[in-house]
Amino acid sequence: MSSQQMSRDAKANAQSAMDSAKDNANSAQEKASNAASSAQEKASNAASSAQEKASNAANSAQAKASNAASSAQETASNAANATNEKASNAANAAAEQKDQGANWIQQKSEQIGSAAQGALDGVKNTLGVDQKK
Repeated sequence: MSSQQMSRDAKANAQSAMDSAKDNANSAQEKASNAASSAQEKASNAASSAQEKASNAANSAQAKASNAASSAQETASNAANATNEKASNAANAAAEQKDQGANWIQQKSEQIGSAAQGALDGVKNTLGVDQKK
């Protein structure tokens, strides 16, 4: 075989190797591009999912806080109403007892006055005072 033939075969082999390397490089570039796109899509989906979960959690927490505040306000209102009712009942009972006490004192005063008048009349009769002679 001549050196020219060997040179042509070497060039053909080199060209074939270069073409094969280019094909491999193109294939690797395409695979890398596909992998990058897939990774980007997965990252975007994960971010969207995380954002949605965070939003749902925030809404749920806000709803629970609102419900707790409403419940606390209702409980406080009920307690205030019960306290006002008990205070009103106590004031009414105190006023009634005051009236009863005043009536009792009035009755006892009248009884003592009548008893004193009766005793005075008895003494006058015994002594003969105010008798017509």
